[in-house]
Amino acid sequence: MQEKKFEKKSMIILCFVIGILAVVLDQFTKYEAMTKLKDHGAYVLIDKVLELYYIVNTGSSWGMLAGQKILILVISAVIIVLCTVMIAKCPDDIKFIPFNISLTMIIAGGIGNAIDRIRFSYVIDFIYFRAINFPVFNVADIFVTCGAILFIFLIMFKYKEKDLEFMRFGTKAQESED
Repeated sequence: MQEKKFEKKSMIILCFVIGILAVVLDQFTKYEAMTKLKDHGAYVLIDKVLELYYIVNTGSSWGMLAGQKILILVISAVIIVLCTVMIAKCPDDIKFIPFNISLTMIIAGGIGNAIDRIRFSYVIDFIYFRAINFPVFNVADIFVTCGAILFIFLIMFKYKEKDLEFMRFGTKAQESED
C-alpha cells in the first residue's frame, strides 16, 4: 500500500499554529477567570453539574507536588521536549497527523500551565464539575488530557509496532524520498 506523504514543513507549521491557538485560548480563559471570577462565588452554568469557580493550584494534577514549582516545571519541560522530538522524528506519512496533533495538544497544555507557574508561581483553575466533585481544572488541562488520551488510543489501536519504530532512541527521522 502506497503511503500518502505530506511535507514535514507543513506538518510543523500546522502543529505550531494549533499549539499557539491552544495556548492563546488557555491564557485568555485564565485571564477571564481571574478578572471575572476571582473574589466572587461560583458562576453556575448548569445547576448542580457545572460551575466556573476561581482557585489557584500550586501543585500539578489534583494538587500533587504542591509548592514544588521547579520540579513541576522541570518535569513539564522534559515532557514538552520529548513530545517535540517525537513530532520532529515522525515519518511524513499522512496517517501520523493525529499522532502529531495529540502531541501538540500535550505540548500546548504544558506550555499554558508553565506560563502560569512562571508568572504567578501557581496555575489558575476555574472549571468545576460539581456533579462528580471532580477537581477544578482549566483549558490547558483539557488539552493535556485529551492529547494524552488520543495518543494512548492511537498507540494501542491505530498504529502497528513497525509504525512506531521511529520513537526508539538512536533512530533517525525517516527521510522523505524526493
